[in-house]
Amino acid sequence: MRIKSAVIAVLLLLSALPAMAQSGGVKGMVLDRSASRPVRDAKVTLFTDREITVYTQEDGKFEITGLQDGMYRLEIAAEGYLTTRLNVRVQNGEVYDLMSVSVSPDIPMADLGDEMFADFEVEDESGSGYEDVPSVLSASRDVFDNIAAYSFSSMRFLNRGYESGTADIYINGIRFNDALSGYTPYSLFSGLNEATREKESVGGLSLSDYGVGGINGLTNVNAYASTVAKGYRFSVLTNSSTYRLRLMATYATGEMDNGWSFAVSASTRQGGNDYVTGVYYNAFAYFLAAEKNINDKHRFALTLFGSPVQRGAQNSSTQEVYDMLGNNYYNSNWGYQNGKVRNARVRNNHEPVLLFNYEFTPTYDLKVAAGVSWRFGRNGYSALDWYDAPDPRPDYYRYLPSYFDDDPNKYNWALEGWMTDDAVRHINWDRLYEVNRNSYFDEGVDYNPDIDAANTTRSKYILEERRTDQNDINANLQVTKQFGSFLKGSLGYNFRWNRTEYYKIVKDLLGGDYWLDVDQFAERDFGSGDSYQNNLLNPNHVVKEGEKYGYDYYAHIRNHKVWTTWDLTLGGFQATLGGEVGYNTFWREGLVQKGLFPDNSLGASEKQNFLTYTAKLGLAYRFSGQNMIYANVAYMTEAPYFDEAFLSPRTRNSVVSGLTTEKIFSADINYSLRTGNGFALRVTGFLTDIKDQTDLISFYDDLSRAYTNFSMTGIDQRNIGVEVGLKVPIYAGLAFEGALSYGRYVYTSDPYVTQTVDNSERVVLDNERVYWNGYRVARTPQLASSVGLTWSGPNYLFAGIDLNFFDGMYISMNPLRRTDYAVQGMDLTTEEGYAAMRNMTDQERFPHAFVLNANIGKSWRLAGKYLLGVSANINNILNNKNIKTGGYEQMRLSRNQDDSGNILNYSPFDSKYFYLHGINYMINVYFRF
Repeated sequence: MRIKSAVIAVLLLLSALPAMAQSGGVKGMVLDRSASRPVRDAKVTLFTDREITVYTQEDGKFEITGLQDGMYRLEIAAEGYLTTRLNVRVQNGEVYDLMSVSVSPDIPMADLGDEMFADFEVEDESGSGYEDVPSVLSASRDVFDNIAAYSFSSMRFLNRGYESGTADIYINGIRFNDALSGYTPYSLFSGLNEATREKESVGGLSLSDYGVGGINGLTNVNAYASTVAKGYRFSVLTNSSTYRLRLMATYATGEMDNGWSFAVSASTRQGGNDYVTGVYYNAFAYFLAAEKNINDKHRFALTLFGSPVQRGAQNSSTQEVYDMLGNNYYNSNWGYQNGKVRNARVRNNHEPVLLFNYEFTPTYDLKVAAGVSWRFGRNGYSALDWYDAPDPRPDYYRYLPSYFDDDPNKYNWALEGWMTDDAVRHINWDRLYEVNRNSYFDEGVDYNPDIDAANTTRSKYILEERRTDQNDINANLQVTKQFGSFLKGSLGYNFRWNRTEYYKIVKDLLGGDYWLDVDQFAERDFGSGDSYQNNLLNPNHVVKEGEKYGYDYYAHIRNHKVWTTWDLTLGGFQATLGGEVGYNTFWREGLVQKGLFPDNSLGASEKQNFLTYTAKLGLAYRFSGQNMIYANVAYMTEAPYFDEAFLSPRTRNSVVSGLTTEKIFSADINYSLRTGNGFALRVTGFLTDIKDQTDLISFYDDLSRAYTNFSMTGIDQRNIGVEVGLKVPIYAGLAFEGALSYGRYVYTSDPYVTQTVDNSERVVLDNERVYWNGYRVARTPQLASSVGLTWSGPNYLFAGIDLNFFDGMYISMNPLRRTDYAVQGMDLTTEEGYAAMRNMTDQERFPHAFVLNANIGKSWRLAGKYLLGVSANINNILNNKNIKTGGYEQMRLSRNQDDSGNILNYSPFDSKYFYLHGINYMINVYFRF
């Protein structure tokens, strides 16, 4: 009897185990993020080996039960809101309470886009065609990042003071940071806001589902057909700060019953702005995507997008020019031709991207993902070039009144020209054409017998286009496994193959018949022989429009990375661990044989190989669902980029001496709290040390009378600071928002600089010490703060206002000005000599600034299925046109000589600046169904 009873008891226990194993679940409340009010009828889908779907009730609540312990993906979709995705963990058979999940209204607020990435030209003639961009590319669920992305962007804010290349950008799980420079490739998908708005982001040192990441977070853009919002979307936008008109149209099917999804999007951006003449957009964008879901286990996706853009650039200038014209937005890049504005500096890019992705999900706790991408096309940047002729740039220092300070008559003559004559203060295109049409080259047959010197003209001025045309192939493979409810692991492999051709072509002969492909500086210095030939394989080449000249070489890059991440959760404790090992190889392949360097220009250079690694550890304790403290620490090494590795890549294969990996240590500690009523707080302290950085600056040096290259090694810096983000609901959709970023970003070493000349083996400076220790890192405010109010009313009505304060903005420094070479001859025992030394070495700090912005919007639901809306932003309402957003010290120095021509000392040239646009607006009208 006892045996029978025991058997029955065991059977009953076994039959109960499945129920016990599936007694867990997840519940929560869905809230409108802007209004902190419940969202009813939201579709909540939980993905296991099948889909479980429920809908929220009147109070926004939902609950899913009957789940085994484990990690699940949860998706929340509601009409009029952006889809939200998150991972939830069920353990110990309990129902996990999410408290609240905030969803964002699908209403365009301020577009985070083109006005942030305005093309400003700096004194670097490398011709790479790449510009730095802010390191915050998108708003996220994080309260600080969401505010900083919009409110700080006008001052070109860099998150934690890091360069933009420290933020990893992935598209469909594939890393897309530029292979040559590391910069974020925003231009690849600019103008595709609707198709690429679905993003997943982590900040700081946090690990991601797609990789280990760096020190500045990781953003993955989901550019799949299924992630584009279903239906038709049309919008018309105008703004006064970037371009006059943007038209955008998008259509997506969503996932259909047969498992297929399709999406298409297209846009155009046209026109200039209210402040800077010569700056304009002639841009288009396209997006095509298809995706197939087979039995919820296999998913294939094909995506093609591109953004062909022609964009006029703005040049900086000195304060003398701005004050003389009473205009802080003067742009020296343009002039009148036949009564029309023509810009000499135009970017002309079109780099399509093709992606193929495959996912295999055999069980709900195992996923295998693979992808391959191909980036190709053209990246061009035009500029004036000239031979044996006066500098055509209107603000060249010899044309400014200050150049004639010692002669009042010449000073007044120059000032009058600047004040009254467009041909003086802008590029004189008519004069350039006139010079070329009368430039008969009598000695032409001595260079090339095919030249008809009597009947053809040799252009002295041309418009060149510097090209960096990439072929970039990336592939990735990733396996992710969930082990019960407490452990998740990922293992991945990334491969990159890149071949980029650097060259330039004659874009416009400006009225002449040909351009002769010789090195004018070598011709001047060496006179005869082969030294002045740009290409000994094609000497004295007569160049026509569209043909190459000057330089031509390949950059070859090969990268391999193996990485793993692990996430362990035990009760309220969580630990994350990530590691990565990489092997990076690059080399230069010269396609022409330079006359000055016949044995070191043609063919492949020595390959540069670097082994890199990354290690990350994160620890967290969750007091409740959204109340937690967490800390991260990381140590990593990074290989130098190709663009920084060669002494003079345009002319030869010589590599920077002592090239080594960067060493980075970084740590942060954070406290985060979110409550069910919409309150949000995040406080962070961070510390980062970066050592052994390398930088290369190419420019024309008046002292050497040639193009030269500054190669600087051993650059160390420390970034330490705090971040605070806060949102406090007040009443009936009204909320207070605030953000603070305060840091101290300083150089902590005295690096060394070597200056070489393009047209000789001469070394101007050899391992010269640069006294940088203690100077500030430039290009971002080191104090940025924002306070504001947002209101979300009934019927899709919203408004907001924010006041922002910026301080700690410093000018980008010329390293030469902090060397013994620059201060030689200064008598520091005299007041005059000491003042000259301070003028040479002090780093300018820009004045602090206040910026006031506001936004408002309203949409209407028509016939139950159509959505018509309008939104408007007004920025810099105080109309302050004297806010410096950046600037740099010119690389050139001037000699001060005595009557006998002996050099007494050197003086710096005036710095150049950029200014924030005055009051400006953006209006967007959209229609969706």
